[in-house]
Amino acid sequence: MASMEYSYNDGNKCIVPCLNCNDGPEQAFLQHAATLHGSNNTERPEMKQTEDFLASEMNKLSVQERANALADVHCVGEELKETPEMIEKGLAEFQKAVEEAKNPVYEMACQQNRSYVEDPTLRLQFLRANFYDVGTSVRKMMNVLQYKAKYFGHDMVARDITLDDLNEEEMELILSGLCHIQDGRDRSGRVVLYVFTHMLGRCRADTLIRAAYYVCLHIIVPIPEVQTKGAVVVFYDLSNPGNQFPGPGLNFAMETMQVTTALPIRNSAMHFCLKPRKGGAALSDEILRVGVDNFSRHERVRTSLYFGSDLELRYHLRGRGIPTDTMPVGEVGNLLEDIILNSWFYKHRDERNKNHLPLAEFDELFSKEPLAFSLQSLESEEMVDTGGYHEDQTSEDTETARHATMELDLVNEEELPSSGSVAGVQPRDQDVMLGKGKSYQNHPGNVYFRAFLEKYLDDYDKSPRHKRRHMCANLAHMLKAKGVRFIVQQGPEGWVECDSGAAEKKIGQLFRSLRKTETARHATMKLDLVNEEELPSSGSVARVQPRDQDVMLGKGKSYQNHPGNVYFRTFLEQYLDNYDKAPRQNRRPMCANLANTLRAKGVRFIEQQEGSEVWVECDLEVA
Repeated sequence: MASMEYSYNDGNKCIVPCLNCNDGPEQAFLQHAATLHGSNNTERPEMKQTEDFLASEMNKLSVQERANALADVHCVGEELKETPEMIEKGLAEFQKAVEEAKNPVYEMACQQNRSYVEDPTLRLQFLRANFYDVGTSVRKMMNVLQYKAKYFGHDMVARDITLDDLNEEEMELILSGLCHIQDGRDRSGRVVLYVFTHMLGRCRADTLIRAAYYVCLHIIVPIPEVQTKGAVVVFYDLSNPGNQFPGPGLNFAMETMQVTTALPIRNSAMHFCLKPRKGGAALSDEILRVGVDNFSRHERVRTSLYFGSDLELRYHLRGRGIPTDTMPVGEVGNLLEDIILNSWFYKHRDERNKNHLPLAEFDELFSKEPLAFSLQSLESEEMVDTGGYHEDQTSEDTETARHATMELDLVNEEELPSSGSVAGVQPRDQDVMLGKGKSYQNHPGNVYFRAFLEKYLDDYDKSPRHKRRHMCANLAHMLKAKGVRFIVQQGPEGWVECDSGAAEKKIGQLFRSLRKTETARHATMKLDLVNEEELPSSGSVARVQPRDQDVMLGKGKSYQNHPGNVYFRTFLEQYLDNYDKAPRQNRRPMCANLANTLRAKGVRFIEQQEGSEVWVECDLEVA
């Protein structure tokens, strides 16, 4: 009997040598299985286009390349070897290529959250998936950002997609049994992913793409073995032979394959398991040819087509190093849904929930507690070393006369985590992320952290300057004792827990930021009270007395920290995207309109005359 594998064949003769081509116990078993299950090669669907194309791709390889491809297919290939120098060089070349590409979607993502698209972890996923081919890696990352904007929305380009972003239809598709991650690994330690092709014609393309994006990017790709060894994908026709099948259309195949092949997954082997049926296979020759045409050359020469009953297909996959005891399909084509269907998803969800706190627990974790120290007791204590934290010098030096009695439970030092940095941590919802951008600001731990510090802002402002470091240190210790970690992302090492000094510095910085926000809020309240009749004319200068709501023109911190200037910057940030998108010739009128808007609220643009203490209001053009 001829081999049941039909990858790269000519009639019944295998062009690519495979394990099944040699006579032996397994070949005898397959012959017996074919007899029992009525498998007949004459019922085999015609796949000439696809087979000829795959054979021609294989024939283009050198002897060594062909050997490497067969080693991957038969589960004896090697994993990706990395060195620190290789990672550093790859990331540097990646950054250079990104700058040269000048991709508009990437630029849009940078405006939203630069730290997201410059994250080394994300970039390394693309580099590893493409064997550090920088050009291909950058191109695929740009494609993924473009598809992300198309299918999830432009405002989602620079942040992770979460389960909350998927609608009910997409969640149903994930849990429908369309795909399955096999428990355990194959003989080479690779992840095995099943896609059941009989269901592809029952969903819309955009639904499949959004669901596949989440599964691939947030469940499969983060698995370490996927990045170093690649993944094995099994496309399995689960329907019964002879049944009619609502197959996917050509446009569906083209759209979905273009998106999924751009994702940062290196497919080390791809097995198509087909069955006889009326009117052709679950995947027609035309559809299958479109699919493999979107594969990279690396994937094409590692693609195999098999044909037969479920029992025969199981033994073909076993010959490729895939364990049969955890396969999701039984010997008679039954899906083992009661045992293992969706177990991979529930495991992911449970792991996610471990790092996801209910709102009530957040409230308890970041609740205000009495800070039980008196300022008098602190005067006799030495200052805490905060690892480089320094309070900004402002005009508040006269504040030392103001004292606030605060009660603080000093945390037992034995209960505190180590002050050294800890590498390789997994972010949790209750952690505080150090970094810039909306993704950090909107992280649940950061949101509650800001609310937590707001409760102590008055105490902080009333404290003498030389006592504030100690207050920051005690607040950091309080949060750490409750299990809150201060973490920062550091290149290939991933997330690292910061030491106490970095945590104290973060608290001091946020206190100063909250103070500026509060000052701007008061300035805004004053603006609303300005009487329209008091508005200055748009003409040139007049002597004025500075007010909190005025914008002072000048350089230095005294100008930057003036309440009106703080509010002014906050006001303009709201229009930054509109300004950037506006044609150059429209920007000047836009500035004039904004100046008039502010002047209508009573905001004056003032500057101090050189060599004097006289303030004058500037005209509209200067504003």
